[in-house]
Amino acid sequence: MTETRFRSINKIVGSYRNSTVVDIGCGYTPRALYEPCKDMHYIGCDLPIMTDEIAPVIGEMCAERGIKDTEYHSVDATNYRPLRDALKTVEGEITILSDGLLTYLSNSELTELCSNIRRLLKEFGGRWITSDPDANPLFMAALTAVHGKAAYEDLVKTMNEYAEQSDTNIEVQNMTVLAYDFENTMKTVTSFLRSVGLKWERVPTSDYVTEIGSLADYSDEAKADYIKSLENVYIWIFTPDESYRETEENYESASFGVTANAHGGEMKIALRGRLDSVTAPELLGVYEKTTAREKVEKITVDASELEYISSAGLRVLLIMIKQVGNGNLTVTGQNETVRTIFDQTGFADMIG
Repeated sequence: MTETRFRSINKIVGSYRNSTVVDIGCGYTPRALYEPCKDMHYIGCDLPIMTDEIAPVIGEMCAERGIKDTEYHSVDATNYRPLRDALKTVEGEITILSDGLLTYLSNSELTELCSNIRRLLKEFGGRWITSDPDANPLFMAALTAVHGKAAYEDLVKTMNEYAEQSDTNIEVQNMTVLAYDFENTMKTVTSFLRSVGLKWERVPTSDYVTEIGSLADYSDEAKADYIKSLENVYIWIFTPDESYRETEENYESASFGVTANAHGGEMKIALRGRLDSVTAPELLGVYEKTTAREKVEKITVDASELEYISSAGLRVLLIMIKQVGNGNLTVTGQNETVRTIFDQTGFADMIG
């Protein structure tokens, strides 16, 4: 699957050599080293834990190959301001890429991401290319080619078991096409895209992939079946819908802040700004440092200045809830956005 995405999207990028490649989530990490990206201005954007590791290694490899126009930035793609700041060196239009990113996002995060991308494309011009909406059809194609059609039933059974064991609600994403429920999920996807002001074009992956090295040890029949199945797996190309009437949005978020104190078994936490993949480790660090010196049985979180919470922030709250027990963590003052995220993910049932 990774090779299929990498090969096909790289070939499409070759059609836009005069643009800057903005690789959100860094996609397939060595992309900056390969044709045609190595001849283009390349910007990789990912979380600090990734860019801190990637930037020195890829930078050294680029230097060895004489590739100079490559840079990496630490961002959470759902947060507009850091994402925009990463594009300070851009001149002309952009080609945004995202391989495997969307599958990690909740619906609220998808809305934030799409709004950010639409705004960037309106400013710079260009397009957003991804195969992520068709990740399920691509997976089913690979699974069937390697393991046969019987594997489908095992997959569905496993998915159902995970859904029953999950701590939070498992939602079908608004940008997910399901091979076994194509008509309904396509309606959901296209409706969502209209709601966030994006137009789309779908191109068959088979137009850009004729062989896959990862299948070298499999039968000729499996190889042929897989390539044939890519006729029904699509790459999506998004551009802004000029007829979309954008409501006034606040893209200038306050800097994140967290204060905490504990006494008599109760911990009080106040949050400010956006709690996302970049800032969630800061909250976790404060919590762990406090609980290392104080026994905590009850937690109150003041969210009156919290603008937004991502799945990474929810995971930190879940760690707290598991330690103090359901109902012993209370969140107060949350705005409508945060309250909706709690409701959609099932956290509303776990907090006081």
